[in-house]
Amino acid sequence: MNEVGDRRQPDIQALVGSGLSGQMTSATGLAGGGITAHPTTGTVELGDPLPIRQIADVDTLRLVADPTRLAILRVLMSGAKPTPPIMSAKELAVTLNEPQTKLYRHLKQLEEAQLIQVAETRLVSGIIEQRYRTGQLVIEMSPEMLSDPATRTAATEGMAAVLNDFRDELIGHILAGRCRPTEATAILTAASARIPPRRAGELRDRLNAVIAEFTQDSPADGVDAHMLIAWYETP
Repeated sequence: MNEVGDRRQPDIQALVGSGLSGQMTSATGLAGGGITAHPTTGTVELGDPLPIRQIADVDTLRLVADPTRLAILRVLMSGAKPTPPIMSAKELAVTLNEPQTKLYRHLKQLEEAQLIQVAETRLVSGIIEQRYRTGQLVIEMSPEMLSDPATRTAATEGMAAVLNDFRDELIGHILAGRCRPTEATAILTAASARIPPRRAGELRDRLNAVIAEFTQDSPADGVDAHMLIAWYETP
């Protein structure tokens, strides 16, 4: 992906277990049915976004794992608590540094899956412009997708997409001078250690507590913080 605008990492959590943070975690309970008819202009009456949307089927996971669609979701889910951002294709194109025409197909596919919703329509230079809002605060992947041989490959591809998206966003911010990893405001660590099972459990609980605290609120006067946590154990 190209350089991404300066926004807080959305709830696309780790696609496994407790989920992706920012976040992509784990089964598809798509709410409602079909696509809402939109007024010619004005605000569309929508309920609150789903607190968590789980993905449990390969088709939806592959839809989300596309780099462009994943980046769109990340931007629209960034700082979605308490009020999700509402953006047009033009605004998203500027934020993602992508051609506007490239986004239309991806926006349509995300809307059809109810992962995003049309929140406003307005007339701009004689053309009806739609503005979009996320349909959920957190996306999770069902852990069963990793344990089932029939879906394991697609699940690992989804996990790779999240890792790649975070990497590309981080590198984009570094190259643009917005992030300086040598300063105290940035942490980048990879480590492996042999530890007792009890301590492993304690560390997992602490990491889950950090994730829960990280996504609690998004004050207007805050800083854009980005976090990726990955934890796994082997025999």
